[in-house]
Amino acid sequence: MLNISEIVAKAETMFDLFNAHFYDGELARPAITVSPDGGRGAYGWCTVYEIWQADGQAYREINICAEYINRPISEVAGTMLHEMAHLYNLNHGIKDVSNNGYYHNKKFKETAEAHGLVISHHHTYGWTVTDLTPETAAWIAQQPELSDITANRQATIRIKSKGEGEGDEDGETTTTTKGGRSTSKNRSIKYICPKCGAIIRATKLVNVVCGDCNVAFEIGN
Repeated sequence: MLNISEIVAKAETMFDLFNAHFYDGELARPAITVSPDGGRGAYGWCTVYEIWQADGQAYREINICAEYINRPISEVAGTMLHEMAHLYNLNHGIKDVSNNGYYHNKKFKETAEAHGLVISHHHTYGWTVTDLTPETAAWIAQQPELSDITANRQATIRIKSKGEGEGDEDGETTTTTKGGRSTSKNRSIKYICPKCGAIIRATKLVNVVCGDCNVAFEIGN
């Protein structure tokens, strides 16, 4: 049975473990969320601003994107540590990104590598390619609280209505994309001449006469 609250609780546990082990408990826990990536194409993010309010307190957000939450737990851990490095830098007034938050500079690399990660350079996004150090990977493997998450949110669903036979293009193919929006990719209406059986298709309701039989086409099944 799917229980989203358990997935969020596991992400919160991960943050708390990493905070204690890598940051000596320095980081106040932000809002931890598991939600869609919203088209960013990212595994996660840490908000620059304190966008959550509760009991008179303001909190930033660390999100682990729901489409990728079922990766091996070591990879999810790398994402969490990546975002925690951003959180640390934000708390200390260290500017670690530019180009609207996409390009990671060497200050990000320095913080991340001081807290359990190895950071490599990407030609477009800077110092952002994230891996665990061997020591971090070994330590995570020993934590009983950390196990693979077997659920995720599907990014794309393709649905094709049933046609009359193999290769039949009747009906509608729908793609449900990130955010749950549906867009029609192929909609057609089948018309049949009631005399000769000729078939045509149109993308809207039309009034068409068969040139051979001089009778109007009818909507087919």
